[in-house]
Amino acid sequence: MGKRQEAMLITKQKLIDAVKALLKEKRADEINIEEITARAGVAKGTFYTHFKRREDVISVIAMECYNALLGNVLNSSGSALQKLKSYLVRSAKIIEENTLEIAQNWAKSVTAPVDGERHGIEKYNFDRENIISFLKGGIIRGELYKDTPVERLADGIMQGYYGAVFVWCLTSGETSLESALKNFCDTMLPPLLGQYENKNEKEINDE
Repeated sequence: MGKRQEAMLITKQKLIDAVKALLKEKRADEINIEEITARAGVAKGTFYTHFKRREDVISVIAMECYNALLGNVLNSSGSALQKLKSYLVRSAKIIEENTLEIAQNWAKSVTAPVDGERHGIEKYNFDRENIISFLKGGIIRGELYKDTPVERLADGIMQGYYGAVFVWCLTSGETSLESALKNFCDTMLPPLLGQYENKNEKEINDE
């Protein structure tokens, strides 16, 4: 890596760190570009060298949170069902903390992307791949049948997950997304996974 590229990475990280600091003081939708660049100690025009919009920086920070969550859930003990519940409910909490505006922008970029906006679809694919990973883990551990239709099951879970997120966005966050996902995990996930549960393996483990 050349000195110029290294300097650009350092500047980009300064902008990210500035937003992280500002998020501790105010909501994401209250932060403006002038505040970000002032906190980072760079010219306003420098911001646009690295990001198009304020939301782009917040999306980077949000993905750091999701990656940390993923590592935590993957390294935790528990069944595929327990891991899915933990991932979905804790994801909902992160979404709420990142404000309604960011979630709405992501939802829009999934349904009607413009100008190369891919944060929403990247997040969607990230979640889908993680759900598939949790389900495959259940198969490897013998909790689910080997012929469990993992991708079809993942798509069903994604419909419930993103359906709750879209409703939350459409209603301007009037209800708790975390509560909605808890309800989905408690009422819909068990029967959804239960039809593929390897009961013979469970009986052996219970013995």
